[in-house]
Amino acid sequence: MSTNKERYLDLLKELVAIPSVSAKREHLPETADLIAKALTDLGGETAVEDSYFAPLVISHFKSQKPNAKTVIIYNHYDVQPAEPFDLWESDPWTLTEKDGKLFGRGVDDDKGNLTARLTALADYLEEHNNALPVNLTFIVEGSEETASQHLDDYFKKHPELKADLIIWESGSKDKDDRPIISGGNKGIVTFNLKAKTGGIDLHSSLAAVVNGAPWRLSQALATFFDQDGRIAVPHFYDQVREPNEREKELIEQLPDTRESFIEKNQIKAPLLTDKRGDDWKQALYFEPTLNIEGITSGYQGEGVKTVLPAEALAKVEARLVPGMDPDDTLARIKEHLSQQGFLDIEVEKTLGQGGYRSDMTDPEIKRVIDLHEKTYGKDAVVIPTSAGTGPMNYAYEAIQTPIVGFGIGYPGTLDHAPNENIRLKDYDENIEVLKAIIDSYKE
Repeated sequence: MSTNKERYLDLLKELVAIPSVSAKREHLPETADLIAKALTDLGGETAVEDSYFAPLVISHFKSQKPNAKTVIIYNHYDVQPAEPFDLWESDPWTLTEKDGKLFGRGVDDDKGNLTARLTALADYLEEHNNALPVNLTFIVEGSEETASQHLDDYFKKHPELKADLIIWESGSKDKDDRPIISGGNKGIVTFNLKAKTGGIDLHSSLAAVVNGAPWRLSQALATFFDQDGRIAVPHFYDQVREPNEREKELIEQLPDTRESFIEKNQIKAPLLTDKRGDDWKQALYFEPTLNIEGITSGYQGEGVKTVLPAEALAKVEARLVPGMDPDDTLARIKEHLSQQGFLDIEVEKTLGQGGYRSDMTDPEIKRVIDLHEKTYGKDAVVIPTSAGTGPMNYAYEAIQTPIVGFGIGYPGTLDHAPNENIRLKDYDENIEVLKAIIDSYKE
C-alpha cells in the first residue's frame, strides 16, 4: 500500500468515526475542520466558511502553468443517519475491512470519494515534483443530505469561484463493472399537508356525521393523479425541459430491462408506465414525480381504539426535472387543492432545489468519459441525468460550467442503508482515473 493511500485511509477512518448527520445538525464543524486541515497539509489554500449551520470548506491548489484551466471537485462530509443499528454487521461509526471491502456510514456517500480524490492529488504531486497542469479547487459542504441548505448562499458569498469543469461528489459502476458517468440530477420540493377537522379526537361512532382528518387528507391526495397514474395537477408539466434526441438515446442504451428493474427493486404492483403505455426508462430519468413519503394520523398502537382522528399529516415530495422551479411547482399544487375544494388543507414547504442536466457532448465531459474508458478498458455507461436528487443546479447557477459525476461505488454499495460499503479495488481504480484526468491537462 502506498504511503498516500495509507495516510488517507487513516483520514477516512477518522471521518467515518464522526457521526456528521446533517439531519440532526451534529458534529458538522469538527468534521469540516478535520477536512480543512487535511487539505491545508496537502498544500491547499484553505478556508472554512461557517456563516451557516453546516460549514463549507474551500481549498485552492494552483498551477504554475500559464492560462491553466480550473477544475472544481465537489464533495460533502455529512451523512445519513445510521439507524436501524441492529441491521449493521459492524459498528457503522467504525471503518471495518472485510473480504476486500470497507464498511461504515459515509464510506461511499461521500467521505470515501473525498479521501480517494485526496490520495490521487497527493500521488500526482509526489510523482510530478508538486507541478500541477490544472488549477484544482475543492468545495466540501455539510448539508447535502438535507437538500444542501445554504449552499446557494455560500456560492453567492464567493462569486470568485470559476471553473471549466466541476467533478461531482460520487458515482458507481454497473453490474458488468462498467464505470457510470452521470451529468445531472433531478431537483425536489418537499412539503407537508395537514388536515384538521376538529379540536379533539372523537368517538368513532360520530363518523356517521363527521368527516375524520385521515379521510379528508386522503381525499385531497387522491386528486393528485388521474386513473392512469399521471399527475393531474394543472400546469404541473408546463416548465419541463424535454430531453433531446441524444439524451433519449443514451437512456435507451442503458442495459437495464423492465424485468431486471422489477426484480432488483422487489416491486409487486404494476408499473405506472404500464398503465400509460409509456417507456419506463424514459419516464424514470426524464419525468417529474409526485410522491407521498408518509402519512401519520390516529391510533397506531396494539389492538383496537375506536377513534375519529382530528388531525392527519402527509409528507409529500415532487422530484423536479430541469426547467421546473420548486416554488412555482408548489404554487401549482396549492392552487390545485384550492380548485378542488380543499382550502382547509394546510401546505407547508420544507425543502426545495432545482434540477440540472449537463450536455454530455461537452469537450470537458468527453475528456472524463474517454479517460474512464482508457483506464478501465471498457465502454462507460453515460447517463445525462440520474433519477435521484442533488444540488448540481446550485453549482451550475453560480459557476455556469459543465458538471460530471463519477466515483467509487458499485451495485452493492448500499448508500443510505445499513452495511454501506465499497470495494477496495474500485477505490484504487478511481484514484488512477483522477490522476489521469489531472495529467490530461498537460496537453
